Amino acid sequence: MKSYPIAKSRRVRSTPYTSRIENQGVTAYTVYNHMLLPAAFGSLEESCDHLKKNVQVWDVSAERQVEISGNDAAKLVQLMTCRDLSNSKIGRCYYCPIIDESGNLVNDPVILKLAEDRWWISIADSDVIFFAKGLASGNKFNVKIFEPNVDILAIQGPKSFDLMEKIFGKEIKELKFFGFDYYDFEGVKHLIPNQIKFCY
Repeated sequence: MKSYPIAKSRRVRSTPYTSRIENQGVTAYTVYNHMLLPAAFGSLEESCDHLKKNVQVWDVSAERQVEISGNDAAKLVQLMTCRDLSNSKIGRCYYCPIIDESGNLVNDPVILKLAEDRWWISIADSDVIFFAKGLASGNKFNVKIFEPNVDILAIQGPKSFDLMEKIFGKEIKELKFFGFDYYDFEGVKHLIPNQIKFCY
């Protein structure tokens, strides 16, 4: 398949890390959730080999969050997915396919339960926010739905936990798979889930 450059425009948002990534030699972008998503740094073979042996930090800010909060937040989140969330716990992440009325896949996000009445839907590439708002409006749910200002970094590779330990301390290694917690770095709290090593 022939490659073409992506023209930057106001319709395709940059991320807070774009200038730094370009200084590090990004060679290709794709567009994901209306944002620039770095796709390559040099050859794929070299990147793959490095990832299998070391640690890589990737700008995945394009994986946006949809926040749903309010009295009916849990009802709306449950209505959106075929996964039973009745026993879900605060501080846990859940893989929750979002489906439409015909059972077709709308999105396959990971959902974070921040509180009984507050959820983040960590979406793949589609406008889930409009789907959520449509369901909320049609059902007259008492919820607030918006995209919080969250920009994600992915920390991946066999040495990822060693890097995270240097930054956040030894307790980061106690974080259970598909759990999340808040960790401090220079006076700023970061929400870190242990799924694909994302740092919010």
